[in-house]
Parts: sequence; structure tokens; C-alpha cells
Amino acid sequence: MSAQPEVAVIGAGVAGLACASELARSDVTVTVLERARGLGGRLATRRRGNLAFDHGAQFITARSRPFVRYVAVARNAGAAAAWTPSILEDGHRNWDAPIEDWYVGTPGMSGIVRPLARGLMVQTGTLVHELIRRDNRWELETDTGRRLGPFNAVVAAVPATQALSLLAPHGRAFRHLISVQMAPCWSLMVSFERGPPVASDVFRWTEGPLALAAREGSKPGRPADRGSWVIHATPRWSREHLEADAQEAAQLMLHSFATAVGSGLPAPAWVHAHRWRHAMVEQALGLPCLLDADIAAGACGDWCIAPRVEAAFESGHAMAHSVLSMLGKLVPRSAAEPQP
Repeated sequence: MSAQPEVAVIGAGVAGLACASELARSDVTVTVLERARGLGGRLATRRRGNLAFDHGAQFITARSRPFVRYVAVARNAGAAAAWTPSILEDGHRNWDAPIEDWYVGTPGMSGIVRPLARGLMVQTGTLVHELIRRDNRWELETDTGRRLGPFNAVVAAVPATQALSLLAPHGRAFRHLISVQMAPCWSLMVSFERGPPVASDVFRWTEGPLALAAREGSKPGRPADRGSWVIHATPRWSREHLEADAQEAAQLMLHSFATAVGSGLPAPAWVHAHRWRHAMVEQALGLPCLLDADIAAGACGDWCIAPRVEAAFESGHAMAHSVLSMLGKLVPRSAAEPQP
């Protein structure tokens, strides 16, 4: 093993960046590979002109001490802010604040990961197609046929189905990923010509095709626009319409939103639907992460623990500590403390 091990982390969502950041602070050379053009995974923002739509996760919460500290770091860095919207639940005003504080990234949800990504070597627009084990090291082949590596270890911080595809041919331990179940989600982004005549910033439903709707302009750091909304369908509706055309899904969701809020909506200036195939954990792995030390490969993500952004952070940290232990390195005393 070289004096400075090299580790590849596939995926630049919260889990991948939390893992990579922890490894990098422990004298490990880390390369992060991300298929998308940006960072954050489902902490995603779509921009259209001067408008912004958080079409993935709408907010995060923080419970554990390490993640509470990290959110404080992100807020101090201007990468996150508290969000206190007015809420209607099933048509009834929720006069109480949410049980937990809500936070959003600024100026978009992916801002939350900026402190994690600081100083890391990240290659975006890089889809890892196959893992190749050779001479006890790893080479990664991209969809363009390019070979990357060799690496001493590899971590797949991607949805469980993708991790299974990459890792199952190399280790029996990764067959456990079959038990993980993820729910899809159709997300509607709509900009109305004028603000809809509704009084709330957030709607949540327990029945019907829709789960949540959020006024984007109510979030800190966003343009003060009352006409921009993101609407999420329920897992059940999303499954039933999983292979629908995006335009068809958009029109169906827009009609459902008009019905649910019970008031005439103004004409939309722009409508677009995005399908997340792996949006929310329904059945978690039940482990903080998964590592096969014999082949120096592992997998992590929110799907290991629970359907929360914080779970992805925790899984990434657990993965980093497992890899460091495998590499025979000591976790620095400050490892649990995110750096400003």
C-alpha cells in the first residue's frame, strides 16, 4: 500500500461528498466522479432565467450532533439558511412551527454541500460504466471508454440499484443491496404569469396524487417571485405514471394542484416535470454503510439508514471511517468536526 492511498468516490451527492471530505482530511488522495454537471444529487436546483426551482429535496432537518454542527458551518458560510414558511396541511392551517427547524441551501439546495466539496478533486459529467479489479487495485471505465485509476479503494455513493450493478459482480456482500427499496417521485416546476391566489407557502397532503407543493420565492436567497412553485407527486402516483411522458405528467399534476388548492390558477408561463426514479427510501439496508474489505470496495447513501439528507451524511461519514480503518489509518481527532 502506498504512503498516500488513492480512493475513488462515485457520486457527488451528500453521502459521496461527506465520505470524500472525511477521507481527504486523513491524508488520503480522493477523486470524486459525478455523472451530472453539478453537485448535490437530489439537493438539486433547476434555473430558468432569473428563477430557481428546487426540484429535488425541498428542505433538510438536523438531529445528530455532527450534522447540527455541519449545518451551522454551512449557515456561517452562507451556503444554508433557515426557512419558516406558512403551511397548509390537508387544507387546514398549521399555525404551529414544524417540530424540527427547516433549512434550505442558498442560493439553491445544492449550496448545502459547498463546504463539503471545498478542496476536493471532483470530475463532473463523468459516468462510471464499469469497475475493473486488477492487481488488487481498481480501474474505472467511463461510458466514453476512458479508463481512470488505479485506485486502492472505491466507494459507490449512488442509488442502491446503481451500486448493485457496479459492485455485485465483484463481491457477494453487495447482494444485500437487493433488499433496498426506493420510491420514485415526479416533480413539477411551474412558473405562473402572476402569483396564484393562495395564502400559504407550503401545502402538504396525506391523500390524493400530490404530496407537497412549495412556493420557491418564500425561501431565503431566492428571487422574490410569488409565481414559482415546485410540486411533488406521491410515491404511489409516481409509480403509476413512472413511464409517462414528461409533458403528460406535468399537465396531470398541474390539474391536481388546481383541484387541491381549490382556487383558479392563473395561466402558467412555464411548466416542466422531472422524474426521480430513486427519490425516497422505503426500505433501508439497516446498516450505516456496506464494505467488503477483501476487495476494498464499499457503498453508502441515505438508503442505508433512512429517507433523510442527514442519513446520507451519516452514511458517508461511516463509509469514510470504515475505509480508513481498512487502509490502516487513524481517523484524526477532528474528524467528527466539519471544518469551516
